[in-house]
This record gives sequence, C-alpha cells and structure tokens, in this order.
Amino acid sequence: MAGFRKPELPREQMVLWEQRLEDALPVDHPVRLLDELLKSKAFAKTFSHSEAQYVLVEGKPPYHPRDLSALYIYGMMNRLRSSRQLESACHNRLDVIWLLSGQRPDHSTIADFVTAHKKLLRQLFKDVLGVAVKAQLVKLDHVAVDGTKIEADAGKGSVHKQESISKELARVDAQIAALEKEWVENEQRETQVLGDSTPWVPPSKGTMHQRLSKMQRQQERLKEALAAIERRAAESAAGPRPRAIASVSDPDSRAMPDKEGKSKPNYNAQIVTDTAAGVIVAQAVNDRAEDTGQLTPMLDQTQENVGRLPAEASADSGYNIGPELDGLEQRNVIGYLPASGERSEVSGQPTPASDAVAAAQAGQTLTDAQWEALPRENGRISKEAFRYDPAADVYVCPMGQSLPFVRFSSDERNWGTSSRAQYGGCLACATCARAAMCCKNPKPGRRVNRDQYEAHRERMRARMKTDQGRSRYRLRGPTVEPKFGHIKRSLGVRRFMRRGLEAVQTEWALVCTVINVAILLKNWNQVAKVL
Repeated sequence: MAGFRKPELPREQMVLWEQRLEDALPVDHPVRLLDELLKSKAFAKTFSHSEAQYVLVEGKPPYHPRDLSALYIYGMMNRLRSSRQLESACHNRLDVIWLLSGQRPDHSTIADFVTAHKKLLRQLFKDVLGVAVKAQLVKLDHVAVDGTKIEADAGKGSVHKQESISKELARVDAQIAALEKEWVENEQRETQVLGDSTPWVPPSKGTMHQRLSKMQRQQERLKEALAAIERRAAESAAGPRPRAIASVSDPDSRAMPDKEGKSKPNYNAQIVTDTAAGVIVAQAVNDRAEDTGQLTPMLDQTQENVGRLPAEASADSGYNIGPELDGLEQRNVIGYLPASGERSEVSGQPTPASDAVAAAQAGQTLTDAQWEALPRENGRISKEAFRYDPAADVYVCPMGQSLPFVRFSSDERNWGTSSRAQYGGCLACATCARAAMCCKNPKPGRRVNRDQYEAHRERMRARMKTDQGRSRYRLRGPTVEPKFGHIKRSLGVRRFMRRGLEAVQTEWALVCTVINVAILLKNWNQVAKVL
C-alpha cells in the first residue's frame, strides 16, 4: 500500500518562482476586464481630478486613486466590504494581488480613501453609466423606480425620545463644563507654584484631552439628533407629525419600519432601473420613511445623468400622489402607477369591484351583487363609483342622481396645498334606498370632493385598466425588484457600514456602481468597442 500523498516540497524548502504574476490568472478572468475598464479614457478625467488632491513632492508616495477605487469595486463584487477584509485580500487573494500589482495598503489607508474621496467615488457611478449609454445598454424606453430600507450603522437601542436626548445633552454639557473648570483650577494652582502666567487653553493631549474629546463628540451627536427631530417636524408641518425620536449613534438615520414590520434606524435607498439591460440610471439615499414625492426627483436625476428623460416610467402605489402624476405629464413621461393603497401585483386586473365600478361609470343599473361589490372607504361606497361630468360640473352617483357643486375649500397636506371643490346637496339622498351604503347621514346627503389632481388620477386609472397599461406595468417586477435581491443577498448589503447621510450616499453610489460594472463585464463585447 502506497499510503497517503505527501507534499512535493517541504515548507522549509526555498523555491525560486519562475511564474510571473501576470500569468497567475486566466486570460478571461473578470478582474482583467475591470482593470481594463478603469484604465480606459472614460475614467481619465475623473482620476486626473483626484490626482490633483495629492502632494507628490514630499512624504511617502500615496497609492493611486485608481488602484484603491478598483479595490473597493472589485472587493464589493466579491462581498468584501470592510477595510480590514480588503486589507486581508491584498495579502491572500491572488486576483486582488494581481489587481493591485502586489501593493498592500493597510486598512487605515483604505478607509481614509473613502472619507477623502467621496466626490470621486460618486462620480464613478456617472462614468460607468456613461460607458453603458455609449455601449447602447441604456434605451430609456421604460424605467422602473423603487426603494428599499437598508439598516443604518446604529442599533435599535440608540433611538431615544426628544426629552431623553435633551436631558442627556444637559448632563454632558455639565460634565464638559466641570472638566474645563477642573483644568482651569489646575492651571491656576500651577501658575501660583511656578509663576507661569500663560492664559488657559483647552488641553491638546493627555488623559484630560481624551476625556474632553470623547464628551465633545457625544455632545455633537446629541445636538445633531435634536436638530434631526426639529428638521423632520418642520418638513411634516402640513401632514401627520412624526414621532419626536432620533438615533444618537447616527442622527441622520431614521427609525422606520421595514418589510418585516420591525422599526429600527434605517435609510431609504432609491434606484431607477432601465429595462433594456437592467442598468441603474439614477440612485439616491434619504431618511424619508415613505416613497411619496420621490418619483419625479429620481426621473430628473435620470435626465441629469443620461441627458434625457425616459419615455415611460413605472412605480408602485406608494409613489402615486397628485403632484407626482402632474409632474409626469409635465415631463411628457407616460406613467404606470397603481392607485394609492392598491396592491401592485393585482393592479388593473379585472375584479368584481372593478366590474361594478365600470358599470357605475357607464351609467348602467347595478344589480344587488354589483352594489355589494362596489369598493368601500370608511364604510361607505368610495368616490371611485361616482362619475364626474365635466360639461355640467356635477358628480353622478351610481343611482343616477346628480351632485352639484357646493363650495371650494383648501387644506395643507404632506405633499402641498389641496384645493378642493365639494359636490353634494342632493335632496334625493334622504329617500334613496341605497343611502345606508352611501351616506353617513342621508338627510344632508352625500358629499364628494375633487381636488386639482383628480383629473390626473382618473387618467392614470383609465390607463392602468387597459391591456397595454397592465402589460407595461408588468415590466417593473423583473426589472427593479431583482436588483434589491441581488444587492442584499449576493452582495450582502443589508446594513450600511458608515454613518451620516453623506457617507451613506457615497456607499450606496458604490453599490450601484458595482451593479452597473457587472452589467458592463457581462456585455463586454459591446463595451470594448466604445472604450
């Protein structure tokens, strides 16, 4: 019996390697394509601007920003996100060693690079997108917009009420004042003994300096948390007042429920995805708990990034508010959005309720089954079952009775001022056989409101009921939703690693850059022609 295999060479044996690093990887390895991409003319201007930030005439030569950018992008493509993971890869992964030509930056250098070059890393997203546009991977025939919640680098226990934060800030202020007083008293005693009359200055080193710096950092975070609470209250002045809470670890984050219903510090990450090749054409991060009001700003960013608006855009019901529908029409973008509160997956599909509404809108006499199928709102038949007659400026109820104009009113909503026309005062409501289903009080009759965006909603509902509308809206599912699955499962980005909105925006831009780079590498035959 020959026994087990033995090593050809013992570890102690000195070997003169004859293989080049260039020969260590296959010729079709993806890291070679990434290296060629970042060294192309498409990125020359961006990296030249970054080079200008360095002083090269003194000190230890710095690492080139292209090398560290490539390290971050390739590392994230392989679920290596932290600076220590990237440092380890520079020593242990052959593909990373090849990418950096054997250079081995430490974790501090890697982490500091992101802090010092936020603009560079965000610009890389636009540069990669520019290559995709030139390679005709972006068509803008149809884009899908969506958002997802990603955890902040802050625990649930870091979220406190405004009163608790104020009390903690007062305590820290008192500690800082006591520490500074103690320092002054020590200086005065030393002056009396040594005769030194140097004026007091805050300590710049030593144990006292460390204690003071720690308290001052805590003081700054507490102030930022209070400022975030006040800012969010001001932003929601016209709508429901948000809870007066904030995270003291990352004040820019916001406690908001995720899909599992768990409320914890999160950020709302938004993307716009083109249906042609799945390229992300716009991205953003904010601290808003809802997607309301973010559709047209994302389309405007798409125009800024690509140079033109898409022909069509789809989004779920969370984006469907009057000003956004008006914004789509002003931009000549055909929108496909379910009605607010309607489940996206069944939008536009025929149902007993939609059939009953269609019959009411057509002025048909409804059967008992259709009356029961009509959609309800607060226990009453919803306004959707009422038909508006623009020529007579009246609403017609399912019983065929007219509700004339009564008065104008206005109020403030979270999206702006709602200017409403009120219709009602129909005397037939008092004796109507269906009054219990329609009116809270039959004597004054039913009232229906119509604001300045109702016509936009009606046009959107009509579009979503057509076969074309349903077909175009179905493009959204396989376009944008898999991106979030890939980001969270394949790339492992379920929690941001940096704190503060600006740093998180840079990190999210890098994530979206990685997604687009992977698409470029997948379509390298087209991309190589435009580099």
